[in-house]
Amino acid sequence: MTAFTSYWLLPLFFMFHDFEELVFVPTWLRRQPNRRILGRIPFAGVDQADILAVGIWEEFVLYWVFSAVGYWLHTPLLIVAATIPYLGHLVGHLVFIIIVRGYVPGGVTAALELPFVTWYLIRLVLLVNAPVSAWWLSIGLMTLLFFGNLLLIHFVMSRIAAS
Repeated sequence: MTAFTSYWLLPLFFMFHDFEELVFVPTWLRRQPNRRILGRIPFAGVDQADILAVGIWEEFVLYWVFSAVGYWLHTPLLIVAATIPYLGHLVGHLVFIIIVRGYVPGGVTAALELPFVTWYLIRLVLLVNAPVSAWWLSIGLMTLLFFGNLLLIHFVMSRIAAS
């Protein structure tokens, strides 16, 4: 795997997965308007593709920026740190499928991508030569950033949909 491929695969994985969400979330939510998973309405209850696209675009830009910065600075740890929350996101979809005992948008691509993203993460880890403290700091901050951002974009999308 070349360094360029290493740094740029993450945004591609993200778009492949989120395209499934963009296409299927609106219909899925309309067919089951009171569906809750772990006490929350999935996808912030946003059943409009244009509003979902705004949230997906914002997340894609984050992944693209981190990939670009990682590539320009030759910092694979940055991409490792951004891949870990994404891997958690994929696992979350599979957990949701088990909880609802049926299809959840994003579940098919999560199942398809999980082995490839895991392999990708392992390959990236082998490129990193950094102290343990840098690992903890990078992964911790990136995880907080992505999960905080996920909460923020779901909040913003739900407000836009309600207006």
